[in-house]
Amino acid sequence: MPKIGFLGAGKMGGAILVALKNAKAAEKLYACDAYQPRLDELKKKYKVQPATALEVVEKCDVVFLAVKPQDLEPLLKSVAESEFAARPLYISIAAGRRLEWLEALLPKAAIVRAMPNLAVSVGEGMTGYAIGSKVKKSQAALAGKLLALTGKAVLLQEEQLDAVTALSGSGPAFMAYVLQAMIDGGEALGLPTDAAKTLALQTMLGTAKVLLSSEGSISDFIKAVTSAKGTTAEGLAVLEKSAIKGTMKRTLSAAAHRSKELSKI
Repeated sequence: MPKIGFLGAGKMGGAILVALKNAKAAEKLYACDAYQPRLDELKKKYKVQPATALEVVEKCDVVFLAVKPQDLEPLLKSVAESEFAARPLYISIAAGRRLEWLEALLPKAAIVRAMPNLAVSVGEGMTGYAIGSKVKKSQAALAGKLLALTGKAVLLQEEQLDAVTALSGSGPAFMAYVLQAMIDGGEALGLPTDAAKTLALQTMLGTAKVLLSSEGSISDFIKAVTSAKGTTAEGLAVLEKSAIKGTMKRTLSAAAHRSKELSKI
């Protein structure tokens, strides 16, 4: 098993770290973070070894780059000074930092760029990732295996990661927005708030599980639960006449466009 280190152990980095710990995917885990109480917590709860950035690079086979994007450049410049800088496989989850930019700071290193989402914190994350020019097949396979331990992972071209950012990165907020609208609708029909929330959440969760386990298309599923002249058909008729499909396309397009803009900053 590899020794795995984290440069940054905040919400997202910490969630990935815990997932790898729970999966027993690492021989040993190291973490570097500017917030000492966080390191103390990780050491106490998960036996993570606190370390400096250089120590993480020198001791680990895989290093997750999980600091804020604006803090990444000075960090990588300091890491590049190590004679071991090119040894680990780096997996960057820094939003907007492209492989070309990362490789310019660590020119001899193997780097993978990943876009996870918040659901990694409950083991149901969705991560799109792309591999850099120095990444070997065995390293790409290792990256995919580690990222899949947080939920699911899909290998893509880097140009597609802006779409990933929009669909699965920002997607939880968009789905929650739709979910809140359903809860509001339930309340308007006379349901107590807690009941409406439970009904909506469980319906979304159950629907996702059914679709994941089904070999049919989403269109087939919709047809299967829609009886002619029934309640579902009556509600779907309203949705079909609405602008919801176009609105969602524009929502994702706006998020993807912003992702591209951020990569240029």
